[in-house]
Amino acid sequence: MSVWNLFSLVGGLAIFLYGMMEMNKHLTSIAGSKMKSIMLRLTKGPTRGYMTGLGITILNQSSSATTVLEAALVGAGLMTFQQSLAVTLGAELGSTFLPQLIAFPSLTKFSPLIVFVGFIMKISVQSKKNRHIAMTIFTFGLLFMGMEMMSSSLRPLREFVPFINLMRSIETPILGILLGMVFTMIIQSSGATTSITIAMALSGTISLEQAIPINLGAAVGTCITAVLGSITLNWEAKRSAYIHILFQILGAIWVFILLCIPFHGERFYIWWVKWFTLNVLRTDNLARQIAMGFTFMPIINHLIVFPNLKLILRFFSKIFPEREAPEPFGAKYLKKKIIEQGVEISLIMTKKEIIRETDYIRRMIQEMKTSFRSKDTTVFNRVNELDCKVDTLHKIIIPFLARLSQEEMNEVESERCMNFMYIQNELESIGDVIDKNIMSLATKKIDQNLVFSEEGFHELEHLIYKVNKNFENLVGALKDDDTDMAEQILNSYKEKDEEKYKKYHIERLYKGQVESIATSSVHLDLISYFARINTHIAYIAKRIHKVSS
Repeated sequence: MSVWNLFSLVGGLAIFLYGMMEMNKHLTSIAGSKMKSIMLRLTKGPTRGYMTGLGITILNQSSSATTVLEAALVGAGLMTFQQSLAVTLGAELGSTFLPQLIAFPSLTKFSPLIVFVGFIMKISVQSKKNRHIAMTIFTFGLLFMGMEMMSSSLRPLREFVPFINLMRSIETPILGILLGMVFTMIIQSSGATTSITIAMALSGTISLEQAIPINLGAAVGTCITAVLGSITLNWEAKRSAYIHILFQILGAIWVFILLCIPFHGERFYIWWVKWFTLNVLRTDNLARQIAMGFTFMPIINHLIVFPNLKLILRFFSKIFPEREAPEPFGAKYLKKKIIEQGVEISLIMTKKEIIRETDYIRRMIQEMKTSFRSKDTTVFNRVNELDCKVDTLHKIIIPFLARLSQEEMNEVESERCMNFMYIQNELESIGDVIDKNIMSLATKKIDQNLVFSEEGFHELEHLIYKVNKNFENLVGALKDDDTDMAEQILNSYKEKDEEKYKKYHIERLYKGQVESIATSSVHLDLISYFARINTHIAYIAKRIHKVSS
């Protein structure tokens, strides 16, 4: 193997891993912050949870990333430990999708064309979402281009005696498992390890007997990411990450047992994979055999784990016992049978729930201020978790009011019920503006290292201060049905800060101020979003003034 082959190997590996990581990043960006809300909506039952874990992992191509996400939700009380189990198992199967895709060798022939198409799209499209789609296509092509480079560079190893002897030793399952586990701990992706073994198979430098143990070790090694991601989370979140390790170890044990059973002159698991690909898939392609061998690992594991889940949980709880866990997040005042206690009580409890919700929005506004004063990226997760709580309450309060509206009411009660619906919708919209819109601008500011001009920064600070003050006044008016405070908010809204501050910024652009030019799109969008929040606040104040006066 020449030095040029070595250069091609490490270069191909770098291109492959870069393509995989960037494709993951851009696919996740297309879904945006909806990942958490999707997981919350679809994990109410074991089957739905399993399919959610499977689907999200096919999208982000990392079972560990899915596990870290669910651990964060468990830690925040938005998902229970029990709900996370099905997601974890689904994620394990989802991580086998990339190797299945890469096992189509013909795709490598089209990798230059895929890269070209992605590049042309990247320089042609304008919208942020379309750019993410273009980069997904571009990095998908890079992934296969890296595969082809690795495969070509490894071909000389077919006749390199020391390498042949090394690969023969890996046929001993325990050695192959250790190698796969250590390598995957380094690159933190079992799918990538399996894809590399497929590249070696395409070059003729590895057999199925050698690839299976490596991939078995990779399934265990990938757990390191979930463990590292849960370090700063609470105990229940850590348990969600640790059980991922237990499931993977159990899966490795079952397959290891099958690898130790002789059958028809070879190991039973190897025979089964060959038989299945030949008789069911109608192919003896080695790359497909390796991919199927990786996919069967979680399938076999789940067939054993699901019927024995209670027993496994009892064993797990002895090692990692439950501690006082946060209650699953939900309504505090709106209980199922509250309507039976009468309309008046139901409306009082609805108001208390709405006021409780305002506390989460208040905290989102505080975090919003932090996002523009520092480069602390952890603020984005905190804001997203708070918005998930706001969305959860919204999905409880609105259906509750809809059911309540079917009860017999007098005119005042009917007006209050309708009023709470309007208020609730506006509050949920404020949360969305902060999480979906303003946080994306804060991300852009940090990613592009943008710095506002001194005057511009002070103006934005004043607008944030006003948003915060208006919201604090709104909460006070809502709690006390204070029409004077509501009117004060409405009068403040008439000042039309949006046009005034946009004019100031345009004047700085006209003067050619460098910072203002660089931050122009972010600055103007922020002014518009702050104005939109104030519009929602003013509308709520108007409803309070109308009903209470």
